[in-house]
Amino acid sequence: MRPMSFRRHGAVCCVIGALGWLAFAAPSQAAGPSTITLRFADSIPKTHPISVYGSKFWMDMVTKLTNGRVKFQWYPAGQLGKGRDLLALTASGAVDIGSTGPSYTPDKLPLSAVAELPEMFNNTCSGSKAFWTLVKPGGMLDKLEYAPNGVHVVFAFTNPPYEVQTVRHKVVLPTDMKGLKFKTLGGASDDAALLVGGVPVQMTVADLFLGLKRGTVDGRFGAFNSVYANSTQDVLQYSTVGADIGGFGLVAMIGNQRWNSLPPDVRAAMIKAGDATWENFCKAEDSQNASIGKDLAQHHHWTNTVLTSQEKAIWRKTMSPVQVQWAQQLDKRGLPGSKVLAAFRAAAK
Repeated sequence: MRPMSFRRHGAVCCVIGALGWLAFAAPSQAAGPSTITLRFADSIPKTHPISVYGSKFWMDMVTKLTNGRVKFQWYPAGQLGKGRDLLALTASGAVDIGSTGPSYTPDKLPLSAVAELPEMFNNTCSGSKAFWTLVKPGGMLDKLEYAPNGVHVVFAFTNPPYEVQTVRHKVVLPTDMKGLKFKTLGGASDDAALLVGGVPVQMTVADLFLGLKRGTVDGRFGAFNSVYANSTQDVLQYSTVGADIGGFGLVAMIGNQRWNSLPPDVRAAMIKAGDATWENFCKAEDSQNASIGKDLAQHHHWTNTVLTSQEKAIWRKTMSPVQVQWAQQLDKRGLPGSKVLAAFRAAAK
């Protein structure tokens, strides 16, 4: 079975608009005093692995752990705000829980992009465990970024290490990317593209299909797992296997005010569910990613180049400087980039 699978003035307008709309939405607290209903908003389609094995799993587990006392109203696929807006919407209380990626708000969560650097972890489980360790309440990144932004992280994980996937150009080594345009997230993924002479084009997932079809971009950095959810199985035709050019970290957050209003046992249930969610997500991703790659080759004529150990070594040597460059840029801004990089590396071992 196939798993089904993002300037400033625009973001402000979107946040304001969502706040206004939500003023008329149903209240978070249901009529019954013993039932708590929470609004969960994200920018991911319901059929995406992030939703299936992550968000839905977490909500279902919280409901189970609280014996049905906590229920959720789910607004996926950007219904209440785009990825770049959800941190602000959650911190303000306009939505109770919102999930997003650090790259969507690099001004607010610059250190959390450590999970999206190239060559940081070998599989989804090691990356997800490390990321959750740093961002959950009491973790290093919780203290440095999430608490100052007025939110608590309730679950988090990383996607599998990303491959280079293209429409017409077969990529084996980093030098093959020179001059090609890639859909990126910003931040570390931009740095990775630029390092090898590629052209980063920041684009939402919703625009990826048309971007590839029209030649706006020549390819993307991504995992096999999300190809069907993005409907790009018959557009993309080439992929590396083993390049590890970066990744994506997802965090789901609840605002301080809403968090503090919840009973202690409900808060404990949310964190317990968070402990289980990264593992549920990563096991599904790690077990299915390779088989989806084979399915794409068999049924959609993909050419997947399995890199040799020598070729992987070239990728590591080429991409690893992105880590140091990222950390040093943050250090110069007075942020502990090198400290966070070292902490993530240690947690990912």
